[in-house]
Amino acid sequence: MAPPRRPEALAALAPGSLEGRTALVTGGGTGIGRATAELLARLGARVAVTGRREEPLAEAVTAIESAGGSASAYPCDIREPEHVDALLDAVLGDMERIDLLVNNAGGQFVSRAEDISYNGFRAVERLNLDATFYVSTQVAKRSMLPAGFGKIASVTMTMTPHRGIVGMSHSSAARAGVESLTATWAQEWGPRGVRTIAVAPGIVHTEAWERYGLEPEQVAQVIPAKRLQSVDDVAAVIGFWMSPAGDYISGITLVADGGMNLAGPALY
Repeated sequence: MAPPRRPEALAALAPGSLEGRTALVTGGGTGIGRATAELLARLGARVAVTGRREEPLAEAVTAIESAGGSASAYPCDIREPEHVDALLDAVLGDMERIDLLVNNAGGQFVSRAEDISYNGFRAVERLNLDATFYVSTQVAKRSMLPAGFGKIASVTMTMTPHRGIVGMSHSSAARAGVESLTATWAQEWGPRGVRTIAVAPGIVHTEAWERYGLEPEQVAQVIPAKRLQSVDDVAAVIGFWMSPAGDYISGITLVADGGMNLAGPALY
């Protein structure tokens, strides 16, 4: 059974508010990335989705086009800088510019800190921090800064970088790094028209989350909102900020987690 969606969460966003904009969404084939890509396209943006697996990307493009939007798929492993360079060559060749970037691709595994190998730590850091740094700086350098406009939203996945998460020392460190980059970029690039935020959701009910084998109803009881977050809840936050309504927000981490940061559960 597919995780629940919440289309009512998207109701406040105006059709056409992103008309004429172009967007790149990493990890755009599934979960938060796909929901965000669908929303940005519905608001009028031309959307490029990227990820390692071609099939989910193709399904996302089909869904967007079936709803009347414009989207293209670009398979890429963003952990490899040369692959990112080729990706941006292709996207900029087709779309001419990238106005909006959603750094959504990420991943981690649950483990006590003393049991994480060096290679395991580096693998999580490469995907969640290093790739976010490289994609963002190259998009800014090659498109946003020359154009004098851009917005970069980096999803810190299912945890706030404001505190550590038991069983997630590798990912917590990487996400804190993304938060710091976001604040630094906002100061460096803000005078040149580029805004940046990090988005910290709570526990988002996706197919990937279900692989942890936890019961949604049980986990929801320790969250003040008393439910898990849907991908649409996260997409709505990003869509709001990407729209002109978010133009004066930059350099912060938007925590939208149902109160999890105040009463978050341990993951094992």
